Amino acid sequence: MTSANLIIDGRDHDPARAVTRGDGSDDAPMILQPEIPAALTFNGTSHAVMMVSPHDLEDFMIGFALSEGIADHAGQINLRDVRKTLQGYVIEADLDEDILDRLEIRKRTLEGRSGCGLCGVQSLEAVAMDRIGKVTPSNMPQDIVLGAIDALPDQQTRNREGGGLLHASAFVDATGSIRIVREDIGRHNALDKVLGAVVRQGVDKAGGFILMTSRCSYEIVTKTVQCGVGGLVTLSGPTLTAVNLARQAGLTMICRERRGLFRRFA
Repeated sequence: MTSANLIIDGRDHDPARAVTRGDGSDDAPMILQPEIPAALTFNGTSHAVMMVSPHDLEDFMIGFALSEGIADHAGQINLRDVRKTLQGYVIEADLDEDILDRLEIRKRTLEGRSGCGLCGVQSLEAVAMDRIGKVTPSNMPQDIVLGAIDALPDQQTRNREGGGLLHASAFVDATGSIRIVREDIGRHNALDKVLGAVVRQGVDKAGGFILMTSRCSYEIVTKTVQCGVGGLVTLSGPTLTAVNLARQAGLTMICRERRGLFRRFA
């Protein structure tokens, strides 16, 4: 049986580069994407260590604090420093004293893997899968949604360089314009980065939506709702829990059902 696929030997290549695509005759390098531990520190205390792509870390910190419900708005978060160490990165921020008790509720005691949304959460009560806020649903006409889906690949610069390894999360405004794109090895991280960037850049969220290259899971929905965005589109399917939560929250949610076909689930 003849396969359409091909494996070529890349063991003698520089690990900072990778073997090429295609038939192996072209040796153009592909950039390998790093995963780096980043310690998120609030008021001098480490709250979580997440595996991230090492860029847009200020956006990540703000988005994480907001999407996790640690802070209600960016004014409660004072970014202090992003430091590179021998082990990774340390991202430091101070929170207003009146919200410091929220850190214990969402405390994470384990390393957060890049593909994991709940790593290190200490109790089932902290997950709160039956509690979600409400958003004003975005009006997302078919032409705007499909236009944004078609336009996204051209803005995934890091993903093209890295051979398709990175997730992308974009904020699309009510007119269908992709305003911000963030990429990361972890889909939750990519979402946190774009949510943080939206807030830091003062982008109007009204009528807009999040567009993600990943599947739609429980925490993708909760993070989107927590940050007050009324629409969500994913390029892979949703879980049953995600659909139920989106309907409960009033979130407009459109997900890919199969090749070439998207379905509005909420």
